[in-house]
Amino acid sequence: MEKEDGRGGALRVGMVWGGIGGIAGFFASLLGSLAGLLVGLFIGYSCGRRAAGAEAERPGALSGLIGGAVAAPVYAVGASAGALVAAHGIGSPRIAATLSDVMGTTISPDEAWTLFLLSIVLAAVLQIAVFVGAATIAGALAKRQKA
Repeated sequence: MEKEDGRGGALRVGMVWGGIGGIAGFFASLLGSLAGLLVGLFIGYSCGRRAAGAEAERPGALSGLIGGAVAAPVYAVGASAGALVAAHGIGSPRIAATLSDVMGTTISPDEAWTLFLLSIVLAAVLQIAVFVGAATIAGALAKRQKA
């Protein structure tokens, strides 16, 4: 755990875990957005526990929330970049063909790419929510275990 040093502990932990999470999110999202979401859950939990341990003034859920709120945007950017790299490797014509088969209608590669970009935005919002929620819960649990 991070060492308690008073002010700014949760912010510092959030910045460190944001960098770690951005890299982990990138590689996990190469497999898909669901994998990125699951990795975000674990990284957020770890971030919240470390933030609660590093904050002397306000340990608990608030420090987990602060650490998670700092780290989550960096994580979401890394995860979104990984999903874009994976989709670029597949190619929009192949994505369009798959969507056309599933939906039973013809979808152009441009429409498929637009839908994919919208799905990345939705996945990023869900990843941020899961990340911050897990960090907050972990901070609260860390305070409870400490007491």
